[in-house]
Amino acid sequence: MAIEWKPLEDIKDGAVLAEDLYDGTSFKVLLSKGTRITKEILDNLKKREILWLPLESEEGKKEELEKIRNSIDLDQELLKVEEPIAFGIRFSVPDEMYRGFITSFKELSEQLKIGERVDKESVERTLGAVVDDLLSQKEYVVNFFRKHVSGYLYKHGINTAILSVMVGNTLAMSRYHLIPLAKAALFHDIGLMFLNDPEYVDVGKASNREKILQHTTIGYKILSSYEIIKQRETLDAVLEHHEKYDGTGIPFGKKGEDINFYARILQIADAYDSLTSTSSQALKLTPYQALKWILVRAGKDYDPYVLNAFIKILGMYPTGTKVKLSDGKIGTVIRTSGAGLLVPVIMIDGKLIDLSKDKSVWIVSVVS
Repeated sequence: MAIEWKPLEDIKDGAVLAEDLYDGTSFKVLLSKGTRITKEILDNLKKREILWLPLESEEGKKEELEKIRNSIDLDQELLKVEEPIAFGIRFSVPDEMYRGFITSFKELSEQLKIGERVDKESVERTLGAVVDDLLSQKEYVVNFFRKHVSGYLYKHGINTAILSVMVGNTLAMSRYHLIPLAKAALFHDIGLMFLNDPEYVDVGKASNREKILQHTTIGYKILSSYEIIKQRETLDAVLEHHEKYDGTGIPFGKKGEDINFYARILQIADAYDSLTSTSSQALKLTPYQALKWILVRAGKDYDPYVLNAFIKILGMYPTGTKVKLSDGKIGTVIRTSGAGLLVPVIMIDGKLIDLSKDKSVWIVSVVS
């Protein structure tokens, strides 16, 4: 049986769940694989604001599959690969630019840490170059898992910035807005560098958890005091990137569209990169698992509107996902095809196969 991801409004009674569905606030199974969907279940899922479900699909229903494929409008491709996913694949940000970006961000962060003057113009130029490079491409793959001696924090800021720009571009944001969005994403966790600084944290009284929760306000103070970011909207994005769409986040408990729009974008980019490239193997998820984790939190943690753009970028099988095809072969997703969320471009034995064009095979399952 093949797996089809369908939006909730298109699901009818009798559909069968192809994978376990987890509760959005825990890792408990909400619905088990094999559950037959009823109207009552659909109503309950709608109340929980769960947008998509993985359903079983008979492999012979090619006409129905084709209808689904053609009904999804997807005008963006991308993203995410393990290292090395494949040779000869051009990443969205070339390796030399990516490494240079990390080095520049590390140097800038160290200047901030010791109180030196920061070259703000250099930051603008670097972000502008990255934004322009991304906007000039129609097909790209972002290699978020690249290792770098500078460490996780710097790479995470850059990965979040790159993905945020891609989401912003999908939402038709102009370059004028994409650069400040990238800046907010780049610096969103800068407060973590100052958690042991008594100027910003009462180190003797605050627990580690309390200190970590303060990193948004610390980052806001650092960036505003050094005038690295002057735009209020961009500063607010740093301050509010741990708010939640249902109003249960920090530091203000803002809800829905009251949350800064830039923050609503980088929340998802931040979560996806954190889940897939954390240094902890125990916590690290595959791209496919991370996307599922984020999807069940739509309307709770994340803005469904922004999440829809995010899904358009990744497709339902994010880059780096290993899949089993109907002919028994195992392939790795490289990017979306541009023709639908369910028909990516995959690589098998060094060859690219566009599933939107090759109708002889289809994805049967995800290989963990």
